[in-house]
Amino acid sequence: MDQVAEARPRSALLPPGKLDTSRKYSPPRRAPPPAKATVPSPKTISPSPLVAPVSLSPVPLPSPRAQPSQSGPPLAPREGNGIRLVGGSGSRGRLEVSSLDGWLNEYEEGAVAWRPVCNMVGFDDNDAQVMCELLGYTYGRLYYSDEVVRRAPNDTATDIDMPIENLDCSPNHAPPATEVVDPTASGGRRLLLHGAASSLRRDRALLSSAFRRGTVDIPADAPYRCEFYQRTETSCDYTGPLVGVECALQPFPPAPPPPPSPPSPPDAPPARDVLLKVYGNGPGTASGGDLESNLCVPPAADAEDPQAAADEYDMCRSSTRADMLITEPASGQQAFAALCAIDDDYDLALLVANTLCKQMVDYPSSRYSSYGGTVLPSIPIPEADPPADALPPVFVPSAYADKWATIIGGEPNPRYPALQQMDFTVGSSCASGRLFAYKCTYRSR
Repeated sequence: MDQVAEARPRSALLPPGKLDTSRKYSPPRRAPPPAKATVPSPKTISPSPLVAPVSLSPVPLPSPRAQPSQSGPPLAPREGNGIRLVGGSGSRGRLEVSSLDGWLNEYEEGAVAWRPVCNMVGFDDNDAQVMCELLGYTYGRLYYSDEVVRRAPNDTATDIDMPIENLDCSPNHAPPATEVVDPTASGGRRLLLHGAASSLRRDRALLSSAFRRGTVDIPADAPYRCEFYQRTETSCDYTGPLVGVECALQPFPPAPPPPPSPPSPPDAPPARDVLLKVYGNGPGTASGGDLESNLCVPPAADAEDPQAAADEYDMCRSSTRADMLITEPASGQQAFAALCAIDDDYDLALLVANTLCKQMVDYPSSRYSSYGGTVLPSIPIPEADPPADALPPVFVPSAYADKWATIIGGEPNPRYPALQQMDFTVGSSCASGRLFAYKCTYRSR
């Protein structure tokens, strides 16, 4: 028969003199010995005004062994010591490092810039190990996954959005001599001795140099210090490939093989600048940077508008002209022909100028990141050869005989353009009696 305890106030269950200082219930009492008969039927007792009612059915406390364990798997840190993981999950992700350098944070005082790391040749599992130790792990290695090592294209990205390169870390035995540590600062961050103004001058100077240096924003008491530099001609673009790492507190199982390398890009076509001879201003000119002296006529002393005549002369002297390599129709031999003016079709003239500017430096396979082409007023062809004592270099019309080329249309290869890919005619003279003139501007990488 079921045993039912009689409902009584909790204070009646305490030993004499014992105060009820806990809101927990006492463990359930053992059932009475079988020798005793049944207890009276349960009845309701009005609780004392000072004592809360208790349940008639005591709830047993869970066994200590049933308590959930307080030590589960450790949380996977994804940020610490100026390093963080982005994308992926858990202890896997794309590596990003932070920096306070002005050229990365647009010179905003105290702003922290986070940038991914370009996956260059030489960045290996040893480097990933250092990154994982900075995050608080024991083991680290490279991790390959498209969602981690690639970013979606971004047409609005600027230079400061590009991945950093050449990340180099070394053990942090002591703060460097050029830095002091503020013990009151959070995390003991380093305080640079030079002022903001000198830092700004230094960073702006780096912008004009071949590469830019930076320091990872790591606390002074971290086990490593890291620096990096980024060349203007980068090893990867905004999309990647970027560095992914995998960290762990226990040794790794054998790693899966890395993804196969992408197929090698097709070989670039042969150099195109050798198909031109360029005279005047610009890189690779055959005349050493000067246009032939007999092509530009100095202003006359009695010129009607001396200033306009002087400006016209200066513009002519700053012009560039070109000869293009052709195959002579009669002999089938290759020779250079003078490029004639295009005075009646500005769009075609501009296309020719841009093509010349690219072909002159084998763009884009060159040290220049951008270019600009400008069409200048065409240059009259001298009627006679210059005198023997003329200041070199000189333009000799008779040397061209029947080798005068005029571009009449066509579209060059958009990636590897050359004048020879366009439609042109070769004759015994230029129809307009003038030479094509242009000017190129370049921006170095």
